[in-house]
Amino acid sequence: MPTSNDRSLKLIATFLLALTLFNFPLISLFSQEGLVLGLPALYWYIFLAWALVIGLTAWLTRDPNAKKPS
Repeated sequence: MPTSNDRSLKLIATFLLALTLFNFPLISLFSQEGLVLGLPALYWYIFLAWALVIGLTAWLTRDPNAKKPS
């Protein structure tokens, strides 16, 4: 069972990952690319990176003892 300290460290790591994903060097790589499925690659990158951060945060903050609905 993960402790509160483990969860806090994982959330801090998720924050640092988000900080890295939305920082200048990575954003600039995708701002110069062309279109992907009719949208600029930068839009895809921001959307997918944001979805990853939200998914990781939801996964880390879920209650492991919660019952699944039947």
